[in-house]
Amino acid sequence: MLRLEKATLGKFGAQDMMGLITSTGWEAILPDALDDKQLLLVSDQFRDLLSGAGWNGDQDPTGAALPLALLLLSKAGAKRSGDSLEVGLETLREVLCLLSTAVDREIVNRMLQRQDATPIGTELMRGLQILVQHAREQADSACHA
Repeated sequence: MLRLEKATLGKFGAQDMMGLITSTGWEAILPDALDDKQLLLVSDQFRDLLSGAGWNGDQDPTGAALPLALLLLSKAGAKRSGDSLEVGLETLREVLCLLSTAVDREIVNRMLQRQDATPIGTELMRGLQILVQHAREQADSACHA
């Protein structure tokens, strides 16, 4: 059976993520670019975000999952207002689900020593762009209704 002791993985937080971006660019935080430990840690963080675990104050506020999601959302073309992103909660949840699925798919690909025809990062960004476009269309139709 596959088992892993989380305590042996260390931490992967917002500062670590920013270090990757600074050294090699924003593409360094795509699932297929992360190292094994970072990938496993961010998968766990996405699971916590999606399940609501840790919202009572137990969640590590320095985790990388939410900042990673917001940065990739901005790279996918999410509407900006000054220094902020304008994203509805429904869209954010869809983004978190998509990212969690992409991260978990990368983990399984590595375990099975498989590669997809198109890199997961490329497919992920396409999916995020579609979500952003759909959210814009929804907002536009709500404004004109």
